Amino acid sequence: MAQEKVASLGPIKQQTFLKNMGIDVRLKVLLDKSDEPSSRQQLLQGYDMLMNPKKMGERFNFFALLPHQRLRGRSHQRNDCQSKPSPSPVAGFSELAWQ
Repeated sequence: MAQEKVASLGPIKQQTFLKNMGIDVRLKVLLDKSDEPSSRQQLLQGYDMLMNPKKMGERFNFFALLPHQRLRGRSHQRNDCQSKPSPSPVAGFSELAWQ
């Protein structure tokens, strides 16, 4: 339907997307702030439902549609210190990097 009007990223597995978005860090913060065992268990069950490959982790995928301008000049750029292409300009589609 987009007929070359937009670029697409993905699809990637839900598990990968959420890891790239920092789900593990978020879970840790929430668990550290939770004093109630029932709340902690609920958080862990929710995490398992979203991330477990046998549940939603590999059954669902993410993809993005965006203007071509967002990708122009980025797909083949390389950092002098890295052998990998520069990260995707869209959150979740490349590995989470802390600065």
